[in-house]
Amino acid sequence: MDTESADTGARRRPDGDRRRDRTLQRTINFTDAAVAIALTALVLPLVDFADASSARQSVADLVVQHLGDILSFAVSFLAIALFWRTHRQLHERLADYDEPLLLLNTVWLLAVVFLPFPTARLFVETRLRADSAVFYLGNMFAISLVALAQAWWVRRRPELRVSRDPRASPALLPPAALSAALAVAALIAVASPGGGLLLLALVPVVHFAVARVGRPARR
Repeated sequence: MDTESADTGARRRPDGDRRRDRTLQRTINFTDAAVAIALTALVLPLVDFADASSARQSVADLVVQHLGDILSFAVSFLAIALFWRTHRQLHERLADYDEPLLLLNTVWLLAVVFLPFPTARLFVETRLRADSAVFYLGNMFAISLVALAQAWWVRRRPELRVSRDPRASPALLPPAALSAALAVAALIAVASPGGGLLLLALVPVVHFAVARVGRPARR
């Protein structure tokens, strides 16, 4: 009887591993699809500008009239793409998951798919308001903060990673620097909405510079 129980357990463990692998892959696929939808939703306010009322305008006039909106779309698109890149690099290190990590991933997705709303709020304004800029940058900050929490959780749980080597754990400096830069941008936007959004354009540069500095040297 004991031998039969051991054999049954040996058969169940690989099945359980396969189920967990499928769940992890489904989570990654679901996350990628949700991010793609969020990226698509960013362009919808721009589509509204190209309605029948703009049919008599030249493309150049339409672009000039809505240049700020187009730039906001481009910055938001690049920011989400940057967040997704960081998220992908983190999940490339995963061999398993746990419920806290899935919860953090769900909160991260919530913040990402919500971003088109404050972005659209910026689009409809004829004069940039401080509360709208802070709302927009605060959403960005929330995304980066949850991304930092995910990296921290995976770092302290080596059993979730492909390699338990501490050198293979996710770096915390790039997401921490990104969160700090976005927090500063939001604070600046309280006094100067345009200044806060201008600083946002420099965030990808800061992120890549910090990531390069924190990258281990090749031997």
